[in-house]
Amino acid sequence: MIFTKMRILSNSTTNTTIIKRIMSSSTTAATTKSGSSNFLSRLYTFPLRHPLIFGVGISCVKTSFSDLLVQKVVEKREKIDWKRNIAFGCFGFFYLGCVQYGLYVTVFGRMFPNAAKFAAKPISQKFKDTKGMFQLIAQVFLDQCVHHPFMYFPAFYCTKELVMSSREKPPNFTRVLTEYFGTNMMDDLLACWKVWVPAMILNFSFMPMFARIPFVAGVSLVWTMILSSMRGGDVIHEGDIAGGELTGATLTLVKESLATNTAGSSVFQSPVDLDKNMSHFTISASGPDKIGFVALLSRFIANHGGNVTHSKQVRLGTDFIVLMHVAVPFEERQMLMKNLKQNKELKPLQIRTNMLQRRNTKDYIKPLHGLRIHSVGEDRPGILASISEMVAEKNMSIENVTTEIVMGNNGRRNFVLTMDCTTTATENRNWWDRDYLLETTKEFTRLKEDLKLDTMDVRIVQQHQQQQ
Repeated sequence: MIFTKMRILSNSTTNTTIIKRIMSSSTTAATTKSGSSNFLSRLYTFPLRHPLIFGVGISCVKTSFSDLLVQKVVEKREKIDWKRNIAFGCFGFFYLGCVQYGLYVTVFGRMFPNAAKFAAKPISQKFKDTKGMFQLIAQVFLDQCVHHPFMYFPAFYCTKELVMSSREKPPNFTRVLTEYFGTNMMDDLLACWKVWVPAMILNFSFMPMFARIPFVAGVSLVWTMILSSMRGGDVIHEGDIAGGELTGATLTLVKESLATNTAGSSVFQSPVDLDKNMSHFTISASGPDKIGFVALLSRFIANHGGNVTHSKQVRLGTDFIVLMHVAVPFEERQMLMKNLKQNKELKPLQIRTNMLQRRNTKDYIKPLHGLRIHSVGEDRPGILASISEMVAEKNMSIENVTTEIVMGNNGRRNFVLTMDCTTTATENRNWWDRDYLLETTKEFTRLKEDLKLDTMDVRIVQQHQQQQ
């Protein structure tokens, strides 16, 4: 009996120990689970507890990321323009985060005190709430027709101008605001309304106050990529044309004016027409490549009174190719041309010379406009042909064109072209007409896209006649 009782007590003690251990384990697991749950709960409710910090952080990161995405994926840049990216990041932090929080949450919350209740209602009840529907329309109207035109876009232009400025080029807020209000405003707003009118209807209809800025940040990921493409400084737009500014864009179309000097110089005029008191000829040569050929040839010309203006020397394979324009006094021309062909050291180049004549001034009409085109893109057949065909269609004469192959950092063969061309045709006098400029911009944009060029800079030059 005693043994049985002891056994019972022993079993009872063991069971109690096991139960205590189980309870201890359960308590530990519950504590751990409770800690994890509390952390997730705090993380989940962070936007609700700190809506301003959350909204500002999301807006800054999102805006910077959007611009990076455009630069690397859309524009395919090899090097990121960090100054431009900082401009977008600053705009996202200060304006999209701080200012818009004050507007959408604080100001709109006081102007429309029933907005939060309206957002929480089911859709079926929203349509029955006439006052709530009116407040919804009022919020969208104030946001899109007052806030964006007169606060958002001016702040964006000024922020970009401030960040992109330097000591040599201080910010010019008057210029950028004139550019926006005078030229870009309608185009910017139309692009904005296509995205933001439906987005803000959803925002003001369904989002609680604390979620308004995160929702705007999410939609703004797409919008910032549109804005970066439009006004980041990489694609030409009306404002870039009308402002006459060289933006350093991927496609740039700008206006310049060259004053006619007393010698009667004009757009892209050649030295043959400029130096009336000199004789002109060209040198073309090719021969086995040898160190010192350029120095030897140019020194020989200089010692005989000649002056080299335009020239191109390049090694192609094992041969060295030379093309030069030489201006020389009339009395020295024959001797220089003769000695060039007889010089033993230059004999391997097989030098050929050709006399040049000035244009007949009675038949020659000075150019009214000029185009300077610079393009860079992956080498492929037809780039030169396509660009020169567009120039010919515009009735322009090519004055100078150079092309070369340059190896990029990624090992890609890049075709680089620089072309100067002019026109005297009266039908092209509408170069400065706004509609014609926009149409020309579209044509070059399409050409750039068709040829898959990385860069196409187009500079329009106009002959400016001085007052007599």
